[in-house]
Amino acid sequence: MPFSVDLNGKFQLPLRIVDSFVVAPMMGWAHELKAGQYIRLTDPRGKQCGDFWSFNANDLSEHLSAMHTRVWVNKLCPVPGESFHTNHRRPILQLIADTCGIHDLLTAACDPHRYRLYGVQSEHRSCAGNLKEVMAPYWGEGIPFYVPQPFNVFANVPIGADGSVLNGPAPSKAGDYIVLKAWIDQIVAISACPQEFNPITGWYPTELNVDILEAELSDAR
Repeated sequence: MPFSVDLNGKFQLPLRIVDSFVVAPMMGWAHELKAGQYIRLTDPRGKQCGDFWSFNANDLSEHLSAMHTRVWVNKLCPVPGESFHTNHRRPILQLIADTCGIHDLLTAACDPHRYRLYGVQSEHRSCAGNLKEVMAPYWGEGIPFYVPQPFNVFANVPIGADGSVLNGPAPSKAGDYIVLKAWIDQIVAISACPQEFNPITGWYPTELNVDILEAELSDAR
């Protein structure tokens, strides 16, 4: 199916899909993304948050950093045309297209401790656990002791007038997507958030779709 993105109203960039995946509800996924490739993350049913991470393929200690990105763009989250930056303070991904417009760079990934606080005594999937699971083949014995702050795609975390950080209703509609361009070779990881105790996933976790894309034009910028 033909797909193109609008580059600041100046240029239509045709993209072709080279691979597609489904991230099952409450599960994780990881894959290599080459410099110059694009990734499209789609919410097919609506109201589903996805926790997104990215790691330098040649040095996994360098990763997309929420706090360094906020400092670089001087706002809570980049908008199309702006880039996410790493803990080494260099760009790793550029936001190319966004049909939702509401995302979060403040909230930590859900983890087993969070679900214990909800009173869940049995095992429960978590974004932190999903990340560790899908990145295990890449990390090997070098698994980090902490989970980096994710880019929470389609997550509504409004800031109250008194500075409070809230969990708002899930904002994405069925078919909403974002497109990101890779600046460097990297490993991207996504968790279809299993959070079912607040409205960030519409109270009912569902799947996310992922496409890896490449530009059709040889002179695409």
